[in-house]
Order: sequence, then structure tokens, then C-alpha cells
Amino acid sequence: MKALVVLALCSGCATTWIATQASGTERVWDEHARDELVPQPGLDERLTVSLPLAIEYTTVPGATAGSTVAGPPRPFALACSAEQRGTSVRYHSAFRYGSFWKKSTAISFLIEGAIASAMLLTASSDRPNNYLYGGFFAADAVVTAAIFFIPRKEVYREEPIAMITPLRTDCPDGLALAINGTAYPVDAAGHIGDVAEAALAEWMQAPQGVVETTFDGQAQVLPIGAREQCAWQREHTSQPCLPGELTPRVAVATLRVSPGTLASIDH
Repeated sequence: MKALVVLALCSGCATTWIATQASGTERVWDEHARDELVPQPGLDERLTVSLPLAIEYTTVPGATAGSTVAGPPRPFALACSAEQRGTSVRYHSAFRYGSFWKKSTAISFLIEGAIASAMLLTASSDRPNNYLYGGFFAADAVVTAAIFFIPRKEVYREEPIAMITPLRTDCPDGLALAINGTAYPVDAAGHIGDVAEAALAEWMQAPQGVVETTFDGQAQVLPIGAREQCAWQREHTSQPCLPGELTPRVAVATLRVSPGTLASIDH
């Protein structure tokens, strides 16, 4: 058992190196690595608007400590989130098989050789596994001695990195919800007003035209189909859906706008 523990804790320098080559993780051998992140031109701002189909409730403390229960329903409101997207390039430079590699493989060769010798010398009919473990470390030590002479290698790599920066979580001024061609303004908290709520409820009962979000000259239709209408009716009128039908809780639209349009600090 002790030999098994040693084998598990010290799988061998050469074995580890071969495993990294086979698995594509050889970058773990990089020495003096340097990374530089360079932003690329071409920013993109996106406004995501979510229309809740289910009634949302406030939470209040429950009867037991730490528990909560559903309270009164919250006012109907759209949810907004804005983010800026761009691309950066990570320039990676390093080298492999330098002085640290030479020292590490030399030390590993000595340790593995010592372990192999100890196991082979103590191998007997009572300890037959020592032949196997000793042979393993002896073979690994031989390969370790060979990879000691791998010449130094310079490494250069470029990796595109997607950069996503949150901008705000309130609804921007100028956002509107258009129901069958009639636009209703949306305030910063996502409220659309009683008239718009009544128009939306009527549209859900008998859809005509589309429901869309408009902002900065852009318009995006909210995907409200039969499943979404079913979810709304079930929540607001107790009308049942088809048995076993899964219904969504929100309808989401994303608008792409000009850079700098949405950038602001949340309050």
C-alpha cells in the first residue's frame, strides 16, 4: 500500500510531461510568462429588455426565523440591463525548457533513480509489486534524463478575448414599449403606466400586430407567441394551459445601439 501511495503522489516527471503533451496542456511549462491585453476597435452596446409574463410578488418574513413568504404582488415593470461588448487580444510570450526545467528534471532524475533502486533492491517474493513500481520509476528516470536535453523554446501566442462590461440596470430615457403600433414610454424603473398595462392585457387576449421595444431609432420585436400568451393568461386570468406545457416567465428583446448611447453610472 505504501508503494501505491508513493506512486500516486509521484507519478514521474517524464510521465507528467508526456501527459501534458497528449492533453494539450503543455503551457504549464511556460517560464517567465508575460501577458499583454490590447483592446481592439469596434465596441458594441446592447440593451436587453425583459417583459415579465408571470406576476412577481414581494417577499416578507415568515413565521420561522430566516424564512420568507410571498407578499403582495409587485407593480408590473419591465427589466432592463445594458452592457458594452468588445474584443481584446491577449499577447502571450514566454519560453520553455530553460534553467528551471533543467534543474527540475535533474532533481527528478535523481529522486526517481533513488526510488527505483530502493524498490528493486527490496523486491522479493513477499513484495512482488516492488518489481513493477521499481521498473516504472527506472523507466521514467531514463526518459527524464532524455527530456533534460530538450532545447529552450520561445513561445508566442495571440488569443482573442471577448470583453463584456455591464453599464446599467435601469431603463434608459427614451425607451418605449410599442403595442400594435402605439408607443408607450417606459420610465427608469420599467413602469409603463395603467393605460399601457391595459393595452398589453388586451393584446394578450387577442393579439393584433406585434409588441416591440424601441430605443434610439432601433426597434426589436418581443417574441410573444402561443406559449408566452399562455403563461400570461394563466397568471393574470387563471386560464389553464395545455397539460404538461412548459411556459416561459419572461419575453426578452435585445437592441444593439451606437457606442456611448447607454454608457452611464448606475445610481
